Amino acid sequence: MANHYFYAVLLPEAFKQKLQQATAGLKGSLPFKRWVHRDDLHITLAFLGAAEEAQLEKANRLIADQIGAFHVLPLVFDHFGTFGKKDEPRVLFAGIQESPPLSDLETMVAGCCLEAGFSLDRRPFHPHMTLARKWDGDRPFADGMLDAFSPEPVPFSADRIVLYRTNLHKTPKYEIVQSFRLADAQNLK
Repeated sequence: MANHYFYAVLLPEAFKQKLQQATAGLKGSLPFKRWVHRDDLHITLAFLGAAEEAQLEKANRLIADQIGAFHVLPLVFDHFGTFGKKDEPRVLFAGIQESPPLSDLETMVAGCCLEAGFSLDRRPFHPHMTLARKWDGDRPFADGMLDAFSPEPVPFSADRIVLYRTNLHKTPKYEIVQSFRLADAQNLK
C-alpha cells in the first residue's frame, strides 16, 4: 500500500499536553473505536494522498518560497465537535477559533499543492484536530453528550508547518518528512 502525505500545522508539545488533559474525560465517556495518538495530533492544511517524489519536491519548493510571508500563528482551541452522521459520527474533534492568518496559510499551501499537480478536496477549510474516529456506542450519539466537556479556551502559538507521511502500521503513525518554520518562529521560546 502506498504511503499517503499531507501538510499540517505542527502543534507545540506544551499545547498537546494541555489538550490531552482537556480530553481525558472524553476518552472514558465516549465510545469511539480509535483514539488518535498524542504525537499524531495536528491541524491538516492539505491532504495529498499518494504522491510522486517530483510532485512533493515541487510543492515543498513552492511552499519554502512563500512561507516567509507568514508569521507565528496565535491560535485558540475552544470547543469539541463531530463530523459525520449526527447519531453516529465518524470523527470527534477539538476545534480552533476562526483565524484569518491560519486560513491564509491554508490557501497558500493548497495553491502550492495545486500548482505542483495535486488534486485536493476543496471543501471549506474547517481547522480542527481529530481526536477519535468511528462512534462505537450501544446508543446513538447526541449533541448533549459533549456539553459536560465544554473546555476552557486554550491559546497557543504554532510556529511551523510540516509535510507528514502516513505509516499505517506504526504508532504514532505520522512521520515528519519536511518542516517549514514561519517567519518569526525563532523568536518563540
